[in-house]
Amino acid sequence: MKYENLKKFIISTKASKSTIYRFYKKNEELWNETKIPSGKRLFPIDHARYFDSEIMFDENKVLRQENQSMRNLIDNLVDKDSLQFRIWQLDWSFFVTVAYRLERNKKSCYKQMNALYEHLEQKYGDATKLRLFFTSEPFTNRKGYHNHMVLNVTNRKLHEEILNEIRDFFSFDRVDVRPYNIYKAVVFYMTKEGTINEDWDILGNNIKEDGLQFEKN
Repeated sequence: MKYENLKKFIISTKASKSTIYRFYKKNEELWNETKIPSGKRLFPIDHARYFDSEIMFDENKVLRQENQSMRNLIDNLVDKDSLQFRIWQLDWSFFVTVAYRLERNKKSCYKQMNALYEHLEQKYGDATKLRLFFTSEPFTNRKGYHNHMVLNVTNRKLHEEILNEIRDFFSFDRVDVRPYNIYKAVVFYMTKEGTINEDWDILGNNIKEDGLQFEKN
């Protein structure tokens, strides 16, 4: 953790000395994170964000979204026979969103996801197990559909290479990749529009081993 003396901390926070000390009086746990190594108190640079209302608003917004995701997770874990629960129990490496530049319908999105899986399986299938669960949902701000998917790659050494392969596969589209977080409940978010017909599918050579035998509606 990096620290600043009071003079520099006043500049960083754009707050007066009295405002700073009033803040710490109300937040003793943060006051305990300050230190006096040589007679003068030093303040963690990271604490400056507490004096910026815009930063705090953004952080609170993220926390509210995470709390809602956790509530959704808890609600959906009740039904242990549901497809969502069974998929949530599996190991996943990444959560990926593909926003197509062209206007695509559900059938087109379905073909894109299957083509991606076949491409990855053909190129990397001998080196790693692959599993892909995807859903298609409409854009809120324009016509057409986009895809969300969770991907499992058992060989960690291939993670970055396969992610670059996905970006190249959708080189004309916008691809957002994030590490999969089991506590974010993205599987339940992905299935909020339902799981029927061409809205979704789960692909992988080890699907039977995972106990995911089901019929699509």
